[in-house]
Amino acid sequence: MDDDDQIVISVEKGVTVVRLGTDFASIYESDLARLDGLRELANTATPARVVIDLSHTRYFGSAFVGLLMATAARLKERGNGQLAISGATPFATMALETTKVDTILSLFASVDDAVATLRPSV
Repeated sequence: MDDDDQIVISVEKGVTVVRLGTDFASIYESDLARLDGLRELANTATPARVVIDLSHTRYFGSAFVGLLMATAARLKERGNGQLAISGATPFATMALETTKVDTILSLFASVDDAVATLRPSV
């Protein structure tokens, strides 16, 4: 899912972290093909705990919200899976709260906060 370093995936303390770069400042429906790897990640991340860092994302539409929901549902189907969002801008936070996605996904100020909460217990 690497798109010229605009999507960086790492594993931190047992949690898969997806960092979206500045090319994803706005995410439109036409951009979703570039993010299709999220679906695969929902099937393969071990453990099934994923954080998506939206600190560079200023705008997204309902199609991206749908992708987040589908990814979260697949992770949850795998047992103890979770999807969290970190670094959401004020607009992104408002959009996620308005659509009630924040009741399904956890929102965190930073990747470190999300990883600390989602990391598997030893």
